[in-house]
Amino acid sequence: MDKVKKLPEDIKMIWRLNALIDCMISLIIAVAIFIGKMFAPKGMQTFLLIAGIIFLVLTALVPLIEILLINYHWNYWTYYIDDQQVELHHGFFFRKQIIIPIARIQNVTLKQGPILRWKDLQKVIVETAAGASDISGIKSAEADDLKKLIMRLAREARNDL
Repeated sequence: MDKVKKLPEDIKMIWRLNALIDCMISLIIAVAIFIGKMFAPKGMQTFLLIAGIIFLVLTALVPLIEILLINYHWNYWTYYIDDQQVELHHGFFFRKQIIIPIARIQNVTLKQGPILRWKDLQKVIVETAAGASDISGIKSAEADDLKKLIMRLAREARNDL
């Protein structure tokens, strides 16, 4: 692989769906707070009402902001693989660059939940002794090729040591 690669466009839909699922879970919690307010003692009702309203506002704002920033998130998520290292770059406010030496890689795992399966995407998890990093949202065929490439490069790097 000679160049920096971006995640496929389909990952944007997955991120939007995840934001909506998070929003729905938060709304259920907000409804539970309002229902709990009805059964709470008089002194707690005001507190639960204020807490519920604050939680409801945050529940609406956070996913909305997250959805609005998905294009920026996608633009700044790239990866690069060569015979020396795997590089991951992401973040638009706080940029993060992860460099994993090929010789340190112990395992590469592919994961695919129902939401990723819907768009034929997989998460590639690169594991070292120090931890794991992932590239979430690679097309399934490309993910298989990526796994084979990384493991082949890791074997060659260990044989060279």
